[in-house]
Order: sequence, then structure tokens, then C-alpha cells
Amino acid sequence: MTRQASSWILGMRERKTSKSYFLVFFCCIGILLSAGTLLVNFTGGTPNENAHFMYVPIFLAAAIYGVVGGVVTGLFAGLMLGPVIGGNMDSLNTIMTTWGVRTLWFVAIGACSGLLIQLINFLSNEQRKKVLHDPSTGLPNQAALIEDLAAQITPESIKKTPIAVVLIRATDHSEFVEVFGIEEGDRIIDTVSQQLTQSCPEVQKSYRFGTSELALIVDSKNDEDLERVSHLLHAAASATFMVDDLPVRIEPALGFGHGHNERDVTRHPLEIVRRARVALEKAVILERQMMSYEPDFDTANRDSLELIARAEKGLHAGEFELHYQPKVRLTDRHLAGVEALIRWRRPDGEIVPPGMFMPKLERTSLIDAFSLFVIQTGIEYARSGLLVPVSINLTPRNLTNGSLVDALIESLRESGVPPEHFEVEITESGLMQEPESTIRGLNRLRDQGIAVSIDDFGTGYASFAYLRKLPVTGLKIDREFIRLLEDDAKTRRLVLTMIEAGHALDLSVTAEGIETEEQAKLLTEFGCDLGQGFLWSPALEASVLRERMASPAFNHFSTNKWPA
Repeated sequence: MTRQASSWILGMRERKTSKSYFLVFFCCIGILLSAGTLLVNFTGGTPNENAHFMYVPIFLAAAIYGVVGGVVTGLFAGLMLGPVIGGNMDSLNTIMTTWGVRTLWFVAIGACSGLLIQLINFLSNEQRKKVLHDPSTGLPNQAALIEDLAAQITPESIKKTPIAVVLIRATDHSEFVEVFGIEEGDRIIDTVSQQLTQSCPEVQKSYRFGTSELALIVDSKNDEDLERVSHLLHAAASATFMVDDLPVRIEPALGFGHGHNERDVTRHPLEIVRRARVALEKAVILERQMMSYEPDFDTANRDSLELIARAEKGLHAGEFELHYQPKVRLTDRHLAGVEALIRWRRPDGEIVPPGMFMPKLERTSLIDAFSLFVIQTGIEYARSGLLVPVSINLTPRNLTNGSLVDALIESLRESGVPPEHFEVEITESGLMQEPESTIRGLNRLRDQGIAVSIDDFGTGYASFAYLRKLPVTGLKIDREFIRLLEDDAKTRRLVLTMIEAGHALDLSVTAEGIETEEQAKLLTEFGCDLGQGFLWSPALEASVLRERMASPAFNHFSTNKWPA
């Protein structure tokens, strides 16, 4: 009840400047004053407690119009009660004095009430500003965005003036904070906000949405107009500005949310923000500059969530297994090792390709549980009598997890498998994501004698100078280079350079994705150490690999395919 009354008074105050509203309110106050005067008159005059009824219009006027409203209404209340209304004639001096004191009292009550109301409103507004603004930059915050959207998004307004919400993330904001500090990081966000609002007239307002994110409400007439605005915003966000006399620029990613389904948006104003968030995350994952929301994104995200949930259950149910692809020493075509590759066998026997679930799992904490399964299963297979090294794949997240690295080292020690018979592979692009913490994990592995190889080499950004500093023992040339080896002279020269550079750094070089004998011959001529691919064998189930290894010719690949 109190909250409803407060909301009603706030609504009245917001409309008090309207001329028609003022006339209506003036009439209401007049009616209340007249009613109070009559009540006092008919119930025995001013000494009766019913005279206190006059406080009602005084307080109401003070609540709406502050000190002026309270004072004017108090004055009218005193005058309307009159000098002798409902009372007895004593002496003229007594009557006039009483009337004057009573009027002054009402005026004082009105003034005090108005002052109190104004003070409460001031404190309330200050508190409201704090609630609706980011303390570091002074920009409106997420709560302000939600409030503004609720006010703007109605079935009528969204048809007349369509709007979109844009989320902008400074993807390298953490690097700025590390270099310049938190305060400068906040100032960068504020500077970008100013650049956005100044460069694009369609921007209604800018909001601090997160540590590294801004949200914008923009006018958007149609898809073509939104595309034009998106390019303006990206150019403004990525413009160079000065910090400590240094020219810097952020790397922005933009996600756009708009009203494909007007009913959903008008019923839930936050829906348009959710769409912008979905588009932004999609842009970041796909390394795009900007993306606009599409309904298909929801279906893909829902499928992804369901897949992750099924994968977790599948891990506990024993649905995952390792398959092993042979590595061949190119000089004599002998078996030189195997790479363990995870596979998901559903209860109906269907094999789910790793590309369907591993990229999703790598973005969740579940990757550690799956990697632990790979570690334990791979070590157990190496322990079963295999006389060649077993390679497993780990992610940067795994290597920054000290507990998982401890588990690998301890499991290997307890198994009795020689460290040189176990190898960890990590992709070049993954290595560059968190180089310092990842390298610490690699150093721990190398201290135990475990080999480390860079997978998919040539697809990332590692230079040979940087490669020289890494604690690695080998590199694997990405299959994309091998695919073009026969038909492209530049690719052949590039692959030869990779092999020679690897050998110059005392690294073993493996080529993956070999599918033809001509590719194998070229790589042998180039001096490549190892090769793997469908030319010899796909990844095999553990039992099939053991069966093949029982063949007298299992250790030699002079023919194209693994001996049956």
C-alpha cells in the first residue's frame, strides 16, 4: 500500500508541469479546503480536532509542488477558516491574534512539509543516480538500459520507431588493464562510448553493460539501415586514441539484437538484449567483427547445450573411447607411435564425430574431466605392452590446471610407463591463447621427460624465434599444407622450410593427413621424420589395433595400407 501511494505521488510530480493537470489539481485542493472548512464549521469550530483535516490538502500540495505549494495552501487554509468561524466573539484582539497564529501555523506546516519532501526527493534522486549509473565512468548502467527499454518498447512504438540494441565488447580490454591499470581501462571504455555517440546520430544512448562491454540503443528502420549503422559503430569503436601519450585502439566485437518477433520483444523487453548477447557471443566465437541476431542461433545454442549435457552423461556411462592412428617413420616405413583420438559411441552404435562435441566441450569446465579420461585411458593402453609412444591431445585450459598436470604425472609414474613413451600434443593456436601459463605447464611435463609436440603447426601465429623458446620436442605440420603438396610449388617450398626450421631447432617433424604415396615420397625427400594419415590407416579401435599388431607385418608399411 505504501509503495502504491509512493508511486502515485511520483507519477503526479512527473505530470505537475502540465497546464491541464495544474487546473485539475487546483480544483481538487480547493474542494478539500472547502470540505475542511465546512467540516470544522458544522462540528463546533476551530477548537475541535476536525480542524486538523486542513493538513490533508497542505501535505498533498507540499508533496506535489514542494515549499511553494505547501505555503500557498497553508495560507488559504488559515484564511478560509476565518477569524470566528464556528466560535464565539470574545475580544477583537484575541480573535485576530488566534486567526493570525493559526494561519502562520498552517503556513509553517506547509513550508516544513515542502522542505522535507524536497529533501527526500533530492536524496531519492541521488540514490537513483547511483543505482542507474556506473560509478567508474558515470555512464548509465545495465539497470538504466532495462528501464529505458521497458519505457520505449510497446506494440505501438516498436512499429513506428523500430530500435535495436547493440552490445560492443572490447575483446582485448584485459590487455589494456594489465598494461595501463584498471582506471585507464575504465577511461578507455568511457572514451569509446563518447566516440560511438558522437559518430553515429542513430545512437540514442550508451550504457556500461559490463567490465569490457557497452550497450547502445539505436534507431533502426530496416536491415539495410542497421548494416550501415553497424559499420559506422565498428569504425568508431576501433578508432585510435591516446593513452599516456601512446596511440592505442581496441579490437571490438559487435552483436545486434532487434525485433524479428514483435510480440516476444514487446512482452519481454529484455528479449532484445538477449538477442544482442547471443549475436555478440557468436561473433566472438567465430572471430567476426560483428554479427546480427538470427533465430537459427537459438536453435544452434539449444542443440549445443543439449549435446554438452548428453556428453557429460555419456562420459559417466562409458560411451567414450579412444581410437589410435599409427605414426609411421618415413625413412623405413616402420611403426613409430600412435595418436590417441577420442570418439563417442552412442548407445545405438552411432559414432559422433569429435568435431561435433570437442570444440563445445573445450569452452566448458567439462574439458578437464574428458581430458582426464583421455590421460588415464591412453596411459593404460601404453601400459598394455605397446612398444611405441602414445600421443594424447590436451588444451591450454588443461595445462593451466595444475591438478590435471599433477594427475598426468602421477598416473604415468604409477603405471610404470617410461616417460619417453608418452607424448602430449597442443595446437599452435591454443598455445598462443595463454602462452605464459601454458608454457609453465609444458615445462612441468618436460621436467618429467614427457615429450611435447605442437599440433596443426602453420595455422597459428607462432614465429620460429618464439618457437625456439618453447619447451617442445616436436611439431606436426597441419594437414592443409599436405593436401596441397603435390599441386602447389609454393606449398612444397613452405613445407620444406618448416621441416628444415624444425630440424634446426632439434625438433622431430611429423606430417599429418597423408593420403597419397606421392605425398609420402615428397615428405621423405624433404627429410620429414614421421607421417600419419589415411594412406596407411585411419584411427582404429584399441582392440582392432591390437589385432593388427599381432600380424607379422604389422610393424612395416612398405605397402600403402596397413596389412590386413
